[in-house]
Amino acid sequence: MPFLRGKLLGNSFVGGQRREYMEYLLDELERFYERVSWSGEVSERHWKALKSFQRDILSCIY
Repeated sequence: MPFLRGKLLGNSFVGGQRREYMEYLLDELERFYERVSWSGEVSERHWKALKSFQRDILSCIY
């Protein structure tokens, strides 16, 4: 996750409140990744949550 965090937060187009929200999203994504890795399987529910993270991150960027 450090690479993703560095790329997304290192860009100047994410600033102010959007930066804070992006940091929050990345923290939540990291916790989600840990929970899924401990479960040992990726279910349909996990895929839906991952798509939600993708939408939120993209909406924060654009």
